[in-house]
Amino acid sequence: MDKHIEIVLDELNETLRCINDNDLLNLVNCLNKAEYVIVVGVGRVLISLKAWVKRFNHLGIPMNYLGSETELPVSKNGLVLIASSSGESLVPLSIAKIAKKMGIKIAYIGCTPDSHISKLSSLKVILKGRTKKARDEEYKSKQPMSTLFEQQLFLLGDIIALKIMELRDMSELDIKIHHANLE
Repeated sequence: MDKHIEIVLDELNETLRCINDNDLLNLVNCLNKAEYVIVVGVGRVLISLKAWVKRFNHLGIPMNYLGSETELPVSKNGLVLIASSSGESLVPLSIAKIAKKMGIKIAYIGCTPDSHISKLSSLKVILKGRTKKARDEEYKSKQPMSTLFEQQLFLLGDIIALKIMELRDMSELDIKIHHANLE
């Protein structure tokens, strides 16, 4: 098992360090100022994004995921954050097109800078990882399919949350007031 732990940790260590600092800071600033954020993803990507929703609501940033029973409308002061390793998944691409027509800012997190979703987005954070297209220029992860991307996405939410806590001078006590209390 040690070998497998090392594979995952080594890949995450290598790839997370490749994130463009300016792109990440632009996303942090946009999230920090957004009136409301809807995150969009499918499958395991959506599972990772749901962790963002929980934590960012703790930070006082109104966020939900597309299709939630409690989803609210997004205005031009909001943000549609779309995660897709390939940037070509049908549902996220359709939502990007709708948001673009409505004049809503779109942020893309994925592995494909020249994807259709990326081209529709005003903010981009490009991660190293594999996509369903398995192109030669992609990172050669030893993990199956887009697993590395999903892991990075999950951790990226926590990295951004720490930065926003720093910008807002928040402590853990400050975010606990927004945490569920019936546990």
